[in-house]
Amino acid sequence: MHIHLLCRALLLTAPGIPQIFMGQEFLEDKPWDVDPRGPNLLSWNGLDTPQDSTMRDHLRFTKDLIRLRRDLPALRSDSVHAFYQSDNDRVIAYHRWREGTGDDVIVIASFGETTWTGYRIGFPAPGLWRERFNSNVYDHWVNPQVAGNGGVVVAEGRGLHGFPASAQIVIPANGVVVFVKG
Repeated sequence: MHIHLLCRALLLTAPGIPQIFMGQEFLEDKPWDVDPRGPNLLSWNGLDTPQDSTMRDHLRFTKDLIRLRRDLPALRSDSVHAFYQSDNDRVIAYHRWREGTGDDVIVIASFGETTWTGYRIGFPAPGLWRERFNSNVYDHWVNPQVAGNGGVVVAEGRGLHGFPASAQIVIPANGVVVFVKG
């Protein structure tokens, strides 16, 4: 996956109001122009180019992340705890939640060229955690060989990173996985 997609995923799962400047959602490469008749209009026709789906795929990725943020209230809350980082592995993880609701989201990102398998990460509660988003699906949409977690992981009582449970997960290279309880 490209690093700009990883950054987009972090932007849309982090606290605060994400700012996407017009055209960034589909990789517009022209500078912004205040003149509606100027030379730098958005290249909407690039979305219809049959031989290159890059702009369409990036737009799909962005729309899916926006939908994820809308569907998971914890991603719109102010609560965030960056509980894990490894400089050696180039992995970070943070917990998003809504106080008193049980809405918990775990976001894990890898900035490395290596897909990590069996990577143990802490989870705020034991049990089933659904993989709600995996950026590796978008690598050559739809990626036929997704490095992922089969849609679910089981966090067990072996506490880690200040949490009472942990699970072994797969983190795609230069990718993001998002888990929700249940």
